[in-house]
Amino acid sequence: MEIGKVIKLLIKKRGFKQVEVAKLIGKSPTALSQIISGTFKPQSDTLEKLSEVLNIPIAVIHFLCISEDDVPKENLPLYKTLAPSIEKYLIDIFSVEKEDLTLG
Repeated sequence: MEIGKVIKLLIKKRGFKQVEVAKLIGKSPTALSQIISGTFKPQSDTLEKLSEVLNIPIAVIHFLCISEDDVPKENLPLYKTLAPSIEKYLIDIFSVEKEDLTLG
């Protein structure tokens, strides 16, 4: 899943409006919208602020962005073994619904 989609999902799951989050991270609503749409990738400082506001570690945001297509072929069996357990853990800890992870 693209990082913008993950950010949009997390904003929704936390009950925020994009305008609120933009203000809290010091960005314009347009800038946040462009990150969410994939027009721009968030810079590291923006991602840190988003992580703080959404109360989700940056590593979790990055993990939720990984798909099988991102994993080297030789590591795919390991990914397929570990990813479901890690995903379940993240879903339980951060209250992200499994169905939400497959939203396009």
